[in-house]
Amino acid sequence: MRFAHATAGLDTVALAGTANGATVNWSHGLDRWAGEHSWQVHSSGGATVASMFISGSYMVGGAAVITAATSYSTLSSHWADFHGTMDLANGTYHVAMQDSYGDGWAWGSYVGGLAIGTGSASFPSSAGGSASFSFTVVPAPGAMALLGLAGLAARRRRRD
Repeated sequence: MRFAHATAGLDTVALAGTANGATVNWSHGLDRWAGEHSWQVHSSGGATVASMFISGSYMVGGAAVITAATSYSTLSSHWADFHGTMDLANGTYHVAMQDSYGDGWAWGSYVGGLAIGTGSASFPSSAGGSASFSFTVVPAPGAMALLGLAGLAARRRRRD
């Protein structure tokens, strides 16, 4: 059964973080049938480290924080954009996106999508019920410099 959100806005909840490492930005464009959207972020080992689905009027999941939401007119096929952050350890991640009705995250002329870190995908009707992409989290250049300095300091101590 399909349903569309008729409310002007979506109540949001902070989602508890479970990983450490880099803070990664994410954004999710929702079509008029937002209740059909869901996605999961899997580590290279296959563990689910973040997820999202709509339940009633709440966006729920794990390892992510919602920082902003922009809602659109109820006359628009583009329902809302959500933006946030999640803390992820360094490594490669795979994102699985689903549409429970099987017609993608598209309605009218709007095609929704998801971007996390350096990866992204749109989810047109032609994609059917699923889409996916991968992205990699790497340490920031400043963090790499600090790690290098720590290694030099440790090496010096051993010689003295």
